[in-house]
Order: sequence, then C-alpha cells, then structure tokens
Amino acid sequence: MKSLRHWMLAAILIACGTMKICAQTNLAGRCYQNENIMQAEMDKLMNEVDKKMDSIRTVTIAEQEQKHGRKLTAKEMEEVDKKLKEAQEMMIAMKKGMKIGIGVEFVSNKDLVMRTKIKIDDAVLKAAGIGWMKRKAMKAALAIMPDKEKGTYHLEGNLIIVEDPKEPDTLQLSKDGQYIYGKFDKKTGFKLTRTQSGFWK
Repeated sequence: MKSLRHWMLAAILIACGTMKICAQTNLAGRCYQNENIMQAEMDKLMNEVDKKMDSIRTVTIAEQEQKHGRKLTAKEMEEVDKKLKEAQEMMIAMKKGMKIGIGVEFVSNKDLVMRTKIKIDDAVLKAAGIGWMKRKAMKAALAIMPDKEKGTYHLEGNLIIVEDPKEPDTLQLSKDGQYIYGKFDKKTGFKLTRTQSGFWK
C-alpha cells in the first residue's frame, strides 16, 4: 500500500513539473525564420525526379513508339533526351528563381509579427508558359502584398495558436525550442529556425 502511494505521489509530482515547464515557456523576444521554404521542397522534388529519370525516359519512349507504331529513330531518341533535359533545366531554374521567405518574431507573450518575402524571376514564369499579361498581374499583386503583419497568439503545450477570426493558424514548437513547424499550404510544410540576428535584411 505504501508502495502504491509512493508511485502515485511520484506521478503527481512529475505531472505538476511538466505543467510548470509548459507554463514557463516564454517566446517573447524570440525570432524564427527561413529565407526560402521552397528550397527543401524543390530539393525533394528534384531528387525524386533524378531517381526516376530512367523510368521516365523509358515510359516516354514507349509512349512515342506506341503513337508512331514503330521504334524511334536515333534522331527521335535525341529529341526525347533533349526534352527531358529541358524539363530538368526548367526545374533548376525554378529552384533558383523562386523563393518564399517566412519569419516570425514574438514581440511579447501574446503579440507577434509575421513577415513574408516572395521572389519569382520573370524568366521562371515565362519558362512555365505564363503569358506576359498574367506575369505583370502576378508582379503587381506581389508588389502590393504586405510583407509584415501583426497578430496575437497563445500557447497550448507546444502548439502556437495564431489568433485570427477569419483564418486561425497553428504552428508547432520543437521540444528544444529551436524550430517552429507549420504549413504554407495544404501540401507545403515549412520549418523555421530560431535566430539571434532578427529578421533577414
């Protein structure tokens, strides 16, 4: 019986200690950022394509041969390889020419500032087949997009709940407090790293 009481007391003390640690988490003054959240996604995509390039080439050749009803000539094979190389080069260009930076600064224990920095080279949009008029419209939209927004938040354990009546968001704080994880959209996640130097220039 004494042993049972001992373990129950120990469990309660541990639980109280954990609650105390969570309650003491103070993000005020911290800054987290990632100058290009697309970098990891593009690297992942390029690695997958590189791994599958041989099979992509095989499938492409098979499709072309089925379309023509015969084996491809040497010249036609060269054309297939040229198109595949162009696709790879476009991906590299997109990786270099498209950057989305995100930063979060916790001004106090309830106020924060979020910053975004989006850069898309015109050559990348053009290579993607986007027309002149649409490229201009996209640039105009990016130009007027606010690069800094203020907000409020509260903590629930390791979750940072960004309070927005229209579009509330949830970020996740790593156990060591060095990283924040979130979603840019449904498919694209991001990771922000704590920095001592504040926002990027």
